[in-house]
Amino acid sequence: MLLSALKGVAALKNITARVAMPAQVLARSMQTAATEATPKDLVTKLRDQLRYYAIAEIAGRPLLITKNDKVIVNRLKDVKVGDVVKLDRVRELGSKDYAIKGRPYVDEKHFSISATVIEHTKSKLIRIVKKKRRKNYKRTIEHKQTHTVLRINQVEVNA
Repeated sequence: MLLSALKGVAALKNITARVAMPAQVLARSMQTAATEATPKDLVTKLRDQLRYYAIAEIAGRPLLITKNDKVIVNRLKDVKVGDVVKLDRVRELGSKDYAIKGRPYVDEKHFSISATVIEHTKSKLIRIVKKKRRKNYKRTIEHKQTHTVLRINQVEVNA
């Protein structure tokens, strides 16, 4: 019995050694690649890509945006239709091959993102029903949530 238990432990060691080996090699290559590159090099690599995406905070919510996207957010009260809004809270900026992640936000000198306010609109009618059984209590509340629609004009990476 002791012999079979030892065989089982040896088999587990072999399995974990085989599984852990590629992860260690991968971690080493990632660490060396990250330590060799400077932020300026990373920005130039990202700038060489064709299309960019950004994870930007708009009205307190993170949204994945690209150029020419139409974004619907909760109502922005301080803007009018036609205004151009500069988005400066970006958590991540990237492309197909490269990405720059912020801590918590990417520095503004690396990008320029702007959006135009298209319209202020309302959602469909939302009906909220409150009811208590056997108490003859029933209330219905209806409202329409207000939204702002933005068109992303520009997502650029500055060198």
